[in-house]
Amino acid sequence: MIGSAIYVGGFAMVQCGYTCGNGAGYSLSKIVAAVLVLASLIDAFNLGAFLIQVGFIFFGLVGMLRRGETLRSTSSRHRELHRSVTRFPATEAS
Repeated sequence: MIGSAIYVGGFAMVQCGYTCGNGAGYSLSKIVAAVLVLASLIDAFNLGAFLIQVGFIFFGLVGMLRRGETLRSTSSRHRELHRSVTRFPATEAS
């Protein structure tokens, strides 16, 4: 039940403009929701629901890894740009 509430709540928050669907929090909430729903399938297995939850977990992790890679790349480019900025030498008085 909690997993279902996280799924619907996260979707509602994105649709109402309270959060971003590209954010790490959204991906993490989908992974947590999928794990919880997957745990509930132990008692009453359903192949379709199982595959959906595995898909959410897999693609949620892929999104988190890509987001981390993008942040590292952006941070690295920012450091390189900062190092390459040269200061103009002080002008000599004539």
